[in-house]
Amino acid sequence: MKKTGLIIVLLTLMSQGVSGQEIFTLKKCIDYAVENNHTLQKSKLDRDKAVQARREITGALLPQINGSGSITYNIQKTTFAMPNFMNDMLPEQMRDPNAPKYMTITMGMNYAANIGASLMQQVLNFSLFNAVDISKSVQKMADIGYEIGTDDVIAQTATIFYNIQVLGYALDQFDTSLNLMDKTIRMMEVNRADDIVRQVDLDRIKVTKANLETQKDNIRQARDVQKNLLKLQMGFDMNDDIEIQRIDIRTMEEIATTLPNTQFNVSALLPYRLIREKTQLTTLQHRSAKYETLPTLTFVANYAQNFMSDEFFRGETYHRFPVSMLSLNLKVPIFSGLSKRAKVKQADIEISKASQDELQLEQSLAMGHANAMMQLENSLKNIIVQRGNKQLAEDVYNVTDNNFKEGICPLSDVLNASSSLIQSQISYVEALNNYMKAYIDIKKADGTIRDIVK
Repeated sequence: MKKTGLIIVLLTLMSQGVSGQEIFTLKKCIDYAVENNHTLQKSKLDRDKAVQARREITGALLPQINGSGSITYNIQKTTFAMPNFMNDMLPEQMRDPNAPKYMTITMGMNYAANIGASLMQQVLNFSLFNAVDISKSVQKMADIGYEIGTDDVIAQTATIFYNIQVLGYALDQFDTSLNLMDKTIRMMEVNRADDIVRQVDLDRIKVTKANLETQKDNIRQARDVQKNLLKLQMGFDMNDDIEIQRIDIRTMEEIATTLPNTQFNVSALLPYRLIREKTQLTTLQHRSAKYETLPTLTFVANYAQNFMSDEFFRGETYHRFPVSMLSLNLKVPIFSGLSKRAKVKQADIEISKASQDELQLEQSLAMGHANAMMQLENSLKNIIVQRGNKQLAEDVYNVTDNNFKEGICPLSDVLNASSSLIQSQISYVEALNNYMKAYIDIKKADGTIRDIVK
């Protein structure tokens, strides 16, 4: 009795564990991916780095204050040799004719120290001012790059999600057909015992079933591969299982009933905004090359306290005196060997290249939108065709199955009809999946990819 109770408890816990597994919808997958995708995380770090780089440049415009201090013990003081002017300053009758031509003087004290501070402020520095504008442009590019990365993650996650759903649907169709074959095999085995069915017919359906099981295993493996890709895309733990929401054919059909109302506005697209910002950056770099030929003006202020003594900063020889200074430093470039001129020419070339890149991207985006729209239209037409094929295959299978039960047609007709039905169902769902892929492409092409989860 106790053993039976333990088994019941274990079964209850297992059922709770299975039922408690989270089912990931498309929105949950996308939200998780946007939060945890590794590539997107690096884009976030690049954006944060751009913010700090801008602060670094801006900080150079503020006053730069530094403190300094030192203490020195002169083991051997400095000795200077100079003309013996002392002997020359004496009256002629008091001069020593044998005095040396040079005399030596020892300078300094045993101990010396100083402590002070300096301030430097950029007053006029066009290159530095332009560097601030460059850092702003770089930060904008990092922000746009993060937004582009987010759109890519959303599109890739949605594509893999729909692939998994379609493969799961295919597995369900194979399960249905295999269950039907199992019933047929059991019926044929009974009839075989009464010599109503030939052994070759029984063997034929068993071979067909084995082939279907092989195809099912291949599809299951493909689905598992797609799940691993989804987990990698989402930043999901590879050791954990992930359960995807089952396919909703009706929702897909509702989306695929009409073509979306899409408008192409290249100036609103993130890749175009990024290339425009890159063009602006080349303009700023060109300006920076020109500013290197302009003067710079810097304000400097210094203040220090000097200490010296033959004893350790005490006694009669101890002295302390302040030192202070204010200055304006002007630097005027005069000649740089034509290197700055060459640098300006290089910047001109980069601006021309950036303009060509901008035109090329504009054409590429327009082509991508047109191609995505054509693919969407073709996918919609294919859905209509495959829907008709699926309905026709269902009708053929129902008629063939009834005829087989009444003994009018052979088993091979039923098997062929069943195989055609499975293929038509899978082809129809694949057509829906292809439409969803084209739908994702067109939403990405017109810059509205985030609307797919609204």
